[in-house]
Amino acid sequence: MIEFIHPEPQHVPELGRICFEAFKGICEEHGFPLDMPAVEIAQYVIGLMAGNPCVHGVAAVEDGKLLGSNFVSIYDEVAGVGPITIDPSAQGRGLGRRLMQWVADESRAKGKEQIRLVQDSFNLAALSLYSSIGYDVKETVALMTIADAAAEAPDPGIRGIVEADLDAVERLSREYYGVSRRNEVAANVAAGACGVIRERDDRPTGFYLPGMMGFGAAESNADALALIRDAARVAPAHDLLVFCPLRNTDLYRQLLKSGARAIKVETLMAMGPYREPSGTWMPSILF
Repeated sequence: MIEFIHPEPQHVPELGRICFEAFKGICEEHGFPLDMPAVEIAQYVIGLMAGNPCVHGVAAVEDGKLLGSNFVSIYDEVAGVGPITIDPSAQGRGLGRRLMQWVADESRAKGKEQIRLVQDSFNLAALSLYSSIGYDVKETVALMTIADAAAEAPDPGIRGIVEADLDAVERLSREYYGVSRRNEVAANVAAGACGVIRERDDRPTGFYLPGMMGFGAAESNADALALIRDAARVAPAHDLLVFCPLRNTDLYRQLLKSGARAIKVETLMAMGPYREPSGTWMPSILF
């Protein structure tokens, strides 16, 4: 019988291996580069998720053998799902549906009715599963590599995010995302993320955090581009990534012109109340 447990530190190595094998299989099947190119990276990611008090995880176990896991991040009013991974030997048994139902139930138990995720558009099995559970497609976004900007001069209007900027982060995220990401920004910056904020005439006009877990919002595409380029000066190589909503055609073209390159197309899906973002915004791998 399959049991569902909370992941503990001793589960991380095996859950990380499962995560690596699951993503490796689907990416290689469709000819895409691996998001986690080594098992050690996947184990590191799972360890971070399992050890974060704002992230709630579940692992499936059968006869003492770990079969897979799922996580939901709850920092503000929206719950962000993932990564969900199942051992290739255990796929096709309906386990994905049960793991997805667990995170939906957990989100609602925490008072969160807005639940979102971002999934690889080429993974049609996952798309069908999420749609059948009740998620709706909301956005198509491109995951892009950012050109290294370490040699560029810093933008005098851009600096690192500090605690005093969180009111501005909340205002910008509510205005353009439709929800606050204040606590998520605070947690990521405290953990060492290269968050940056731009000011014009002593007024904040945008913020951005690079990488798979990063996101941002800005008053204009020009603000967003400046933030992305400045973050690329200081971010580590593995964080030289940005998610660009493809309906913002000008931002996408300007990113291409700056040297960014699309890796793959992703689908942002949502369950529950949803206010469509407006203006210039960049999602994360969560939403």
